[in-house]
Amino acid sequence: PKECSPEDAALFPIPTNLSHVIAKIVDVSGISEHVVPNTTYSTCPRPAEYGGGTIATLTLIGVLVFLLLAGTVVDWCFFSAVPQQSFMTSPNSGNAEAVQPSTDGFGRETGINAIHSGSNEKMPLLTKPVGGGSARNLEYSGPRSMQSVLGLLRCFSIPRKLNIILAAEHKPGTIPCLHGLRTLSMLWVILGHCYMWPFFTGVANPLDMLSVLKRISFQFVLNGTFSVDTFFFLSGLLVMFLTLKHLEGSGGSIKWYLFYLHRYLRLTPLYAFVILAFVNVVPLLGSGPMWSQVFASGGACTTKWWTNLLYINNFYPDSINDECIGWSWYLANDMQFFVISPIVIMAAYKFRTAGISITCGFMILVGLICNIALEYHYKTTIGGGALPGLSTNSFYGDKIYIKPYTRVPVYAIGMAVGYALRRLPHVHLTLPRPACLVLAAAGWAVTAILLCAPIFGLTHVVQTGEKLSLTASVGYYSLSRTSWALGLAYLVLACQSGYGGYLNSFLSHPVWIPLSRLTYGAYLVHPLVLSILFLGLDKALYFTDSSMFFYYMAAAVTAYLTSLITAVGVEYPLLELEGRLVGRG
Repeated sequence: PKECSPEDAALFPIPTNLSHVIAKIVDVSGISEHVVPNTTYSTCPRPAEYGGGTIATLTLIGVLVFLLLAGTVVDWCFFSAVPQQSFMTSPNSGNAEAVQPSTDGFGRETGINAIHSGSNEKMPLLTKPVGGGSARNLEYSGPRSMQSVLGLLRCFSIPRKLNIILAAEHKPGTIPCLHGLRTLSMLWVILGHCYMWPFFTGVANPLDMLSVLKRISFQFVLNGTFSVDTFFFLSGLLVMFLTLKHLEGSGGSIKWYLFYLHRYLRLTPLYAFVILAFVNVVPLLGSGPMWSQVFASGGACTTKWWTNLLYINNFYPDSINDECIGWSWYLANDMQFFVISPIVIMAAYKFRTAGISITCGFMILVGLICNIALEYHYKTTIGGGALPGLSTNSFYGDKIYIKPYTRVPVYAIGMAVGYALRRLPHVHLTLPRPACLVLAAAGWAVTAILLCAPIFGLTHVVQTGEKLSLTASVGYYSLSRTSWALGLAYLVLACQSGYGGYLNSFLSHPVWIPLSRLTYGAYLVHPLVLSILFLGLDKALYFTDSSMFFYYMAAAVTAYLTSLITAVGVEYPLLELEGRLVGRG
């Protein structure tokens, strides 16, 4: 009841025998302990508290809203429409050294501007719309300083940003199938997390949930962690592909300090904004038995936020449960891979196939050795009631799952594929067409095995509760992600070389392009959406297929709509500001 106080809750402790009853159910059914609700915690609703951090965050949001309105007015009052071919260029146009390409697995360009082939391209300072609409030229003859201010304000123009984000048009020299692959992987991440949240809050019918977990089709959800490997693969592929493209067009010249600076400046603002919202705004958006336990005093973000902004939160703090927004461990890994990527890129550029083979082969070998050694050391086994992605050993998540030296093989395979895609136009097969089709079909058959084995290979273990031996468990954990990456490698190469068929048409459909641009924001905000949906429940969730479908659709749609808002209001305006201000250096 709303009139409940903490003192009242203390008078009615949860009976300890409830824990014994649930433990008995767990023991008899073999259900994972992760499904069991917390039976030792009680709380009362608390009134919303507007502290200094909350007021500062709301003020920042107010400033951004003002800039968006001002930028929109400036765009329409001081800029006139001109044909799409006419657009302003930066002082560095034509200077290949000014382009510092890099991209992450979310498809965000993290260099100064979009990358174009050749060494003498023009780079738009005021980004030309990719799709419908036209570029707009400045109609103001006042002081040059005022022109600069208007140009900066225009970065926040809402219609202009919507034009760029929602344009569904493939650019020349891109890899179209990646848009579909990226979007579907993000939807898979949301699906897996949607089913994970009830593990934290508890369900009213755990035995019914157990029967669902044992379905063959549900293995796709249980093994949703492979969607994260898809992003590592895409990140490695794109940073190699785009940076090689630049190096080949500039004669090997690149400013590496800008390579790193742009990466940091383009990923961090939205990341920091989400942390601020998580600490200061989201706690005001709901209440429930689990709400204050999760959002109490801002959690780890009040003291550990700096580890996120330094991208070291996969090493410190020691446990993922103690991290600020724990799902951001991926960004830390990806940034660390990015830091070492120039070694592989320059080896590939200078020594071609030998360079990429040695460096990527070394990374894969180191990753496999680290996986095997750590899994044997911590005795990570599969089965016995644990889900495939959740070892019976609690050390697995903290010591193995989120560490870069166990994840690097997938990134290395992605870099190798990025190199192959750059070399693909120069490869000319002399085989007759029928022979190529046979080889392509054989490749797809092997790819199907490589992709399906990691997902469905443990179905029997999940259904029976059988516990695998340590050797078998280590083999699965060490090789499954490499298998997944190799399957993705053939998929992308086949689609890009004309052997993707209907699958390539599906993945390359223009409908995926706007959603692909919103992937980074959806990744950051979707756990906040899930928290509001599930932690706000006033009683345990009754688990059914229909209820989970409802929660998934609500979470996915809300996450992408929220991502669109943050893209228009934070991400894309700051991307352009960074390109204009830092790019001039």
